[in-house]
Amino acid sequence: MTEQAAHPETHDGFAVFPLRFTARPREMIGFLRVLGMSPLITTEDGAFADLLAGGGGHVMIHSAQGSATGAPAGETQLSTAVRSADAAAEQLREAGLEVIVWDESYGRQGNITGPHGEAIGLNEDQSDPYGYLAHDGASADPRLTVVAVRASAAGAEREKDIELFSALGFRPDGHGDKSWTRLTSAGGGTIGLHQPEEGWCAARPGDVGGADLLVSLVRLGFETTEDLSALAERLREAGHPAEIVDAGGLRAVHVIDPDGQHLEIHPVRPV
Repeated sequence: MTEQAAHPETHDGFAVFPLRFTARPREMIGFLRVLGMSPLITTEDGAFADLLAGGGGHVMIHSAQGSATGAPAGETQLSTAVRSADAAAEQLREAGLEVIVWDESYGRQGNITGPHGEAIGLNEDQSDPYGYLAHDGASADPRLTVVAVRASAAGAEREKDIELFSALGFRPDGHGDKSWTRLTSAGGGTIGLHQPEEGWCAARPGDVGGADLLVSLVRLGFETTEDLSALAERLREAGHPAEIVDAGGLRAVHVIDPDGQHLEIHPVRPV
């Protein structure tokens, strides 16, 4: 589906790995670096990057131009990062999930079939950057965690999603209600299951190599243990207007990212 990147810092299980397609890759990469992410893989033209959050999770930035799935600028697709695609596939098949794995010129890659029939990416770590520029990710802020926010209606749909992601090691942490269930995995980032809103769904039809495919969609978000006021000020100084919003006693930094997408950074709640 996309270029493969190396993930030398991926933990031993599954890590969230949202893929953001953008018309402004350099600006998006710069924005994520202001948040505290650190590059692992980049290209000389600045149109692609795999970035690491020190608290868990990755984000891939990919130019929307030439997207294999016809992704528009600003779309975020759900994928995962693992050390071994074949070992992960075997584990998931034993849990009753449908998984396919194949060879690409840059390594092994696969898809997990979700409850809607959508393809959730399975990206294997690679020690060889295959012509990309490799970085050590050493500056990744340990206070920052990637959150993949998925539309998931309370009830049967939510239960199916919890079952799916539990097989990947993401389990409810006890902080949730009808509108929101938070799934965590040590070192792997966070998956948020959010009551759907108008115009927001968990998948869309796509076309890969002439084959029909349901593409798994999420919204990009973050959690942090950093002081929210300091984070908002750093974003504003970098040219990204940010504000702290208090909704029902839950404070978060709200900011519009370079793709024009609304993005929220919430404080980490203890498990």
